[in-house]
Amino acid sequence: MATFSELKVWNTPLWVDGICRGEISYSEVGALATGNIVTNLIAESFLNGPNSPVNVAFDPTGSIPLGPSDSYPKPWRSASQKLQDSTYGSQIGPFARLVSIKNNRSFSDTCVDGCGSGNGGGDPCSIGLFGRLGLSSDGTLGFRLQDWYNQNEGPYGAAYFNEQNGTNWHTWKQWWDGASKATIYAGWDDYPGSPTVEVEVAYDVTDLGDPDWYPGQYLGLAGDASIDLLVAMVAIAAAARWIF
Repeated sequence: MATFSELKVWNTPLWVDGICRGEISYSEVGALATGNIVTNLIAESFLNGPNSPVNVAFDPTGSIPLGPSDSYPKPWRSASQKLQDSTYGSQIGPFARLVSIKNNRSFSDTCVDGCGSGNGGGDPCSIGLFGRLGLSSDGTLGFRLQDWYNQNEGPYGAAYFNEQNGTNWHTWKQWWDGASKATIYAGWDDYPGSPTVEVEVAYDVTDLGDPDWYPGQYLGLAGDASIDLLVAMVAIAAAARWIF
C-alpha cells in the first residue's frame, strides 16, 4: 500500500483531494503543528496563558510581516499554541486559507465550490485548506498547511474565559469569519514544485464587542479584496478590487 508521502509525489492531485475531503489529516502530511488546547487551568496560568487576541493590522499590498511576533492579527491562543508558533521562526506568519491552485480546477471543485451545501459540510469556512503564510524554502512568500481553524477549543475556550474574565474574545472560527481578508499569491511550500496559489489572508480584525463586527456571507474565492502582490509592488493603486 502506498504511503501518503508516495501519493504526494506520484499523484499529487489525489493527495490534495484527500486532504480537502478529510480523508488525510493535516498531521499525516507534515503540516505545521498547532500546539495543544487548554486542558489544565493551573498549568496554563503557570505558562502565562491564555494569550489575548492580537488586534494589529497590516497592509497586504506592502510587505507581509513574518515570524511569530505580534505584527499581524491573531486569535486568542493557549500557551502551548503560542510556544509552538515560536519554534517555527520566519516559516510562520499571518493566518491564511488556500482557495485556488493555478491551473488546477480539481482543487476548487473539491475544496471551495458548493460551500455550505455538501462538499465538506455545512460550515462555509471549513472549505479550503487552512495554514499560515511565511518565508518559503526558496526565500519567497510561501503558504504552509496548519489546521488551526478546525481545532476544537475544548472546555476552556473563548466562551469559558469570556464568562470568567469578562473578556470579549472570538472563538477561532468567529475570529476568521469576521476578519478582513485579502486574496494574495504565494508559493505552496507543501506541494511538490511549490506552485503559485491564491491564498486568503487575515490582515485586520474587528473586536467582537464592536457593532461593526459581522461575520458576513461567504464570498467564494475573494475576501474583502483581491490583490496580486507583484502588481502591488509596481502600482498599488491598481492592486485592489472590492467585492460588495
